[in-house]
Amino acid sequence: MGVFTYENEVATSVPPAKFFKAFILDADRLYSKIVPNQPQTEVIEGDGGPGSVKKISFSHGGQVKSIKHRIDVVDEASLTFKYTVLEGELLSDYVDQISKELTVTAGADGGSVVKSVSIYHTKGDHQMDEERLKAGEQKGLALLKAAENYLLANPAEYN
Repeated sequence: MGVFTYENEVATSVPPAKFFKAFILDADRLYSKIVPNQPQTEVIEGDGGPGSVKKISFSHGGQVKSIKHRIDVVDEASLTFKYTVLEGELLSDYVDQISKELTVTAGADGGSVVKSVSIYHTKGDHQMDEERLKAGEQKGLALLKAAENYLLANPAEYN
């Protein structure tokens, strides 16, 4: 099995605790406000916390139809969220699983920095296509920026 790690940091003008609360803890509700053709989220196992398995289904006709992931860590004290993609189009003939970690820390001028670490576990000795990987990660960045824009436009919503 091969392992490929992709790291990214993004600055946002939203304070860390507020961003974590909206983007992680209240993601399903927030996404309904910022994502066209809102995906359907279903908790398959658990109570929504660590150990829970969620299925997210997209109806917009894109490449990704659904994702099933397990929530591994939700740490409000350190503003850290970890999950593992178990099923869906993000996985393929050569990607066995994807582990993701998001950590929100204090940034400049009261804002925050969102650090994302994605670990791709490949089948056999398969290598990752870096351009395809970057394109997928850019979609995550677009979602993060949409969340930031929404939170800045609606400052009282997550106080």
